[in-house]
Amino acid sequence: MKQTNQKIWRISSVLTLILALFVSSTQAQAPLPTITNGTITAFPADYQLYPRIINPNDNSDDYALVTISGTIQSSSGFNRVRLKVLRDNISGYPYNYSLARTLPDVSLNYVSGTASFSFVDQLTAELNDYRYELYGVNSSNNETFLVARSNIVAGDAIIISGQSNAEAINRCEQPGAPYPCNPNSDDQDFVGNKYGNDPPITDRNFIRVYGNGRGSGWYTAQSLGEDYSLMPKSWGFGSGVVGRFDERANRNRHVGQVGAIFGRLLSTSEGIPICIFNGAYGAPILHFLKNSSRLDPTGRNNYNVLLSRIQEAGLQNNIRAIVWFQGESNMTDAEDENLTTDQYKSQFKQLFDAWRLDYGSFEKLFVVQVKRGCFENNPDDALKIMQAQQEIVNERPGVAHLISSSNTSQIFESGISFCHYSWVGGYEEIGKRLFEQVRRYLYGGNINDANWQSLIADKAAPGPDPNQIQFSLKQTNDNITLSGSGIESDFRLEGGSYTITNVSINNALKRVVITYSKNSGTTQDPSSVSYFGHSGSAFPAITNSSGSGLAYFRSLPILNQPLPIDPLSLTVSRNGGAHQLRWKAESNERFDQFVVERGETRNSFKPVYEVYGTGQSGTIQYDFTDNKPNATVSHYRIRAIQQDGRELFSQVVTVNNRLNNVKEFRVYPNPVAGSANATINMNEAALATIHLHDASGRLLSSRKLQLQKGNNQFSLGELLDYNPGTYIVRVVTSTETQQIRVVKAK
Repeated sequence: MKQTNQKIWRISSVLTLILALFVSSTQAQAPLPTITNGTITAFPADYQLYPRIINPNDNSDDYALVTISGTIQSSSGFNRVRLKVLRDNISGYPYNYSLARTLPDVSLNYVSGTASFSFVDQLTAELNDYRYELYGVNSSNNETFLVARSNIVAGDAIIISGQSNAEAINRCEQPGAPYPCNPNSDDQDFVGNKYGNDPPITDRNFIRVYGNGRGSGWYTAQSLGEDYSLMPKSWGFGSGVVGRFDERANRNRHVGQVGAIFGRLLSTSEGIPICIFNGAYGAPILHFLKNSSRLDPTGRNNYNVLLSRIQEAGLQNNIRAIVWFQGESNMTDAEDENLTTDQYKSQFKQLFDAWRLDYGSFEKLFVVQVKRGCFENNPDDALKIMQAQQEIVNERPGVAHLISSSNTSQIFESGISFCHYSWVGGYEEIGKRLFEQVRRYLYGGNINDANWQSLIADKAAPGPDPNQIQFSLKQTNDNITLSGSGIESDFRLEGGSYTITNVSINNALKRVVITYSKNSGTTQDPSSVSYFGHSGSAFPAITNSSGSGLAYFRSLPILNQPLPIDPLSLTVSRNGGAHQLRWKAESNERFDQFVVERGETRNSFKPVYEVYGTGQSGTIQYDFTDNKPNATVSHYRIRAIQQDGRELFSQVVTVNNRLNNVKEFRVYPNPVAGSANATINMNEAALATIHLHDASGRLLSSRKLQLQKGNNQFSLGELLDYNPGTYIVRVVTSTETQQIRVVKAK
């Protein structure tokens, strides 16, 4: 599925030629081939990836422009040149090329003994390799082979950068490494996870890399003992566990274990090759800046060396997305400071602004959140970066997206603790999460598949019981699971001294509930909550059904009032044969779109109406009339899409067209003061259950009541047993549920 949000028009044949010539002129890539009696000025390199031009109206018609040009001397005896394009028909190694097309011959018009020629070919973006063959043709139509290049593809380019976890090497492979494993074996790390193994070449064939795939700067030059000018000026295959000294000797080029699994999944899913530029190395964010003074032996810093690689590959204006994987601490040596949240954000802004200047075409930024590891003894240092990464994403809605690193496993390394990840449950898992988010946000994956999202804390508030707080999640449709024990120590309450005694999940409301006790000397309730996780093992963890974990956060404020049961306050009423839906969006400015979904069951929904948010701030009401509901039962919910692309779901409201018995239901007085009564008017007699809930959704009481046809009155005296506040009264029959929000006055 080669979908995109990018608005690109179909290029006419004239513009195609102009653009192709421009692209060829900007590709100062691998050395051009030589030919007898002529000169080549533009030609593909072996294994090269060309950037695809996307046709939004026809995904099967995506292609790249390949320019082949040069000059021929009259001494050659040629009066024409011919270009043949061959296609590999078995989609990868080993190759089986057959003729796909022959472009119209170009006649040679010699001036002063020299004639120029040029071809522009449209190369289909697909999981097949192509070969270009150039021939000289004489007046007798005899062909003379001039030059050819193979394994040419069209696709998309993505940057992965950050610290050594973005480099994501197999931790066994470094010379002299103290890790008890063999990179070519199935040896395991200290927690029983296997180290990464490279996918076979048939899976890696469509992950392409230009130049040296490791480090892109000081780290690479320092480790290899060479400068940038000695790095290979050629294309190769992406590899996850290639040895540091192998890259100059063969076509295996490093993309990291994260890049290998991500690239393989993405190319397979979207049916196009993917070029990955891995620009990571083990240093804090300061050394990734464009003006950094951290130099390699050639006087070029990390940023500019990576930029040079991308320019030489001809892809500077074709980067689709950038992945930033900070990965560990922000300190590696004495010259580096431990940054505050604001300092980290300030440095990242410099980096982001430079990306925008140099890679203006990139559409999405994906930030993999730091996991506590190098911060073993001081979680506050981790929290500063964790929170900065949250805010970096929040401040770039629709562009930046957060990938949680919780529920992943790290390895223990002597001298550096748990800074890096194992393969199984570590780099492999992060690569899968990255793939799911890129597939969704960059390629328009299934918007009903909510499992790919990281869990993000939204709002915190007092819980239903004393000494309890709870927080909601921005993505609330999926079931939430708490796995493992001891997660209480991964949270912290601020505003006093507290001991967290229990953490649980309220799956009915998709909330995390924290129970605590006040320590000696503390009388006030907590003011905020933080989640900083732990190092090493994946568990304990709070996850969705796909295993994506709760993102870390710092000092989420605890509100003064309970959270609502339904974040969108959806109500549905009958109006003849139609259903009137009404919902309210608090903080309306954060929502981009609302989708009304209807289902015949509570587990199967389809969109029936969409409306864009008004953009106004505060609480805004929206309405929709469903004039064609299901014949019998209609289940409704609202899927609200936020500015950052994340989704929020209302509770499900059910309407039974044929069996609806309740004509009217009300509670009086409301607010309740001294007495509480209810009246309900029924079309038919029915056995009902009366439920009383607090504002958090916790069930307080329940009783059966036989209702008669017509008007029924009964007492709600159970309300008088509870403290002042907001409550929900529900009347449940075999055919429907009616509810009213009631306020008990002081």
